[in-house]
Amino acid sequence: MIARHSLIYVGSRGFAAGLNMASVAVFTRLAPVESYGTYLYVVSWALVLYGATCQWPKFAFFALYDEARAPAQVGTVVRILGGTLLLAGFGSVLAVALGLVSAATATAILALAFGTTLFEGATEIARTRLQAGAVAASVMSRAVLILGLGSLALHLSADPLHLAFAVAAANAVAALPAAATTAPMMPGRGSRAEALRLFAYGWPLVLSFGTAALAQSLDRLIIAKTVGPAGLGAYGALADFLRQSFIVFGEAIALSLISIAKREARAGDMSGALGVLSDAARAMTLIAAFGAVFFLAFDDVVVTILLGPDYRAEARQLAPVLILASILMMFRAYYFGQVIYFTRSSRLEAAAAFATLVAVAALSLLLIPRLGATGAALAFAGGQSAACLVLVFGAGRAGTTMPLPLADMAGIAGIALACAAVNAGIGLVPGGLMAPGQILRLVLLAASAGAAAWRYDVLGFAGAIRHRLAT
Repeated sequence: MIARHSLIYVGSRGFAAGLNMASVAVFTRLAPVESYGTYLYVVSWALVLYGATCQWPKFAFFALYDEARAPAQVGTVVRILGGTLLLAGFGSVLAVALGLVSAATATAILALAFGTTLFEGATEIARTRLQAGAVAASVMSRAVLILGLGSLALHLSADPLHLAFAVAAANAVAALPAAATTAPMMPGRGSRAEALRLFAYGWPLVLSFGTAALAQSLDRLIIAKTVGPAGLGAYGALADFLRQSFIVFGEAIALSLISIAKREARAGDMSGALGVLSDAARAMTLIAAFGAVFFLAFDDVVVTILLGPDYRAEARQLAPVLILASILMMFRAYYFGQVIYFTRSSRLEAAAAFATLVAVAALSLLLIPRLGATGAALAFAGGQSAACLVLVFGAGRAGTTMPLPLADMAGIAGIALACAAVNAGIGLVPGGLMAPGQILRLVLLAASAGAAAWRYDVLGFAGAIRHRLAT
């Protein structure tokens, strides 16, 4: 099951990542830098609104899910999500009444939060119930729709709000395949007892996710107000591309392996759960190590292909720091942060979110006025580092830690470093950066990643192949 679910999730996320990268490439060519920066500014506030109101129920549902009470739990969480959307709407109306944003901008922000809630809620319920195929269909549908609807919106108008509405619609429509798997449970009544359980577990997440969303968007919000939307355009374009590369694959690992580990823990097999979690750590280390080698070796090619000419110079300067920040965010969100599902409390997530916000705010105020977008990237990396430290040491004090197979992780990193050294040497040879040399470097990278995956049986594929060959 682990290999099959991992293959489905990684395959669908890989497909989606490719189309999402294409979306960034298309959008940065169709939209002027300032317009794209304004769109990213709207998205940042939408993520804050979603995190502060609508995000916590899906995590509480995953943490407390019990197959025996599934109909009541599904019916209850759907009703709670409806209530959080009403709360988000009230917050948007209040912001307009206070003159904080225009009505059009507030509507776009609310639409993005609404679409995100539908998509994330539907896919979370489906993945908790191990409906991998339905989740994959929704993930791939969203990628196709964002590229199609977003390109159409920018072709018809350069208005960044139109792009925001198109992305919101893509999220809402893409939720349908996952939502269809829960349709038989929808007529079920909500349960007051289940609601109380969800609130008891999830209330710390209301504060922590709102804080975390603000922390993850604060660097962008400060850039927009200090450097301007044009500065945010280049920074946000590359940051979003790297998130697609690292975060999306990290999320795929979490969707498959963390779900299975949680089921093992519910069944009382904590030893089995820890084994699955160790597999997740190895997989994320493989993604981080060889992803970093790839982007550092081919950053000029990637940036040239991905971004329009107005974005390239600054993007190449930001690449190393944003690669580090993306790796840290992947481990923070999709590995160390998952510890809350194996404890009786979600308060550790609130502490990590608060640490992130404090670190990002302090470093942003210190570095952005001096270094601009580079300072924002450093601030974001610092915030993710602070969160990882809180989650690691806080989980240790609570007596429940995420396993770290350090020897295997070090071995994977060592193979990646050796590959990076050889690739750097090829680049120094006359003609090494021409097409034949680049192809050789890419083949070496793929072979090294495959060797590391085989040596450390990442995701169990090597073991499955050996077993098949033996029989």
